[in-house]
Amino acid sequence: MKLSHKLFLLLLISSLITKTNTAQTTWDTQTLEKANTAKDINYLTNEEKLTIFYCNLARLNPSLFATTYAKKYIDSIGKNDSYTKSLLKTLKTTNSMQAFYPSQQLFEFAKELAIDFGKNGKIGHGNFKKRFSKYISECTCDVAENCDYGSDKALTIVMDLLIDENISDLGHRKNILNPEYKNSGVSIHQHKKFRWNCVMDYSSAPKN
Repeated sequence: MKLSHKLFLLLLISSLITKTNTAQTTWDTQTLEKANTAKDINYLTNEEKLTIFYCNLARLNPSLFATTYAKKYIDSIGKNDSYTKSLLKTLKTTNSMQAFYPSQQLFEFAKELAIDFGKNGKIGHGNFKKRFSKYISECTCDVAENCDYGSDKALTIVMDLLIDENISDLGHRKNILNPEYKNSGVSIHQHKKFRWNCVMDYSSAPKN
């Protein structure tokens, strides 16, 4: 069910206040609104909008995200390893950057892969260069892609990718926190093997 834009924002802010600890209420309304770039996008589900929203909070104020959402999530899953420690350190030392803006072109790329690999139980990036070749040539931009498996909940997806457990180069984390990327497309679909998969595509093209 689609929610109206104003109602969605009100419910979002209410949820952020009621479901988080005291420190998390330090997020001001202006920043929450600035992060909510997908609020008017009718082709995204509410959870897909929230996925962009949480990524944007991590980009707009990485240090505050570290001490609020990231810390609370890490505590809730009981992890205290090199990946969670490095994430908190990275967030606390990363400069603020612009928010992602939703791109319908990137959404279509993400949706195609999420549906295809979801139905067939596959993982990975499936002909990444071929899928993006025309887009890259038209916008002369850099592109990247993150895939997450197992959850359809925005915060879990974003935190899984930021923690990037067992990914030696931390590529998913770097994509989310890369200031060169300006646009994002997100698609969440059921997965034959892992129940859910989320594909997030990024580009450095001017806002599109």
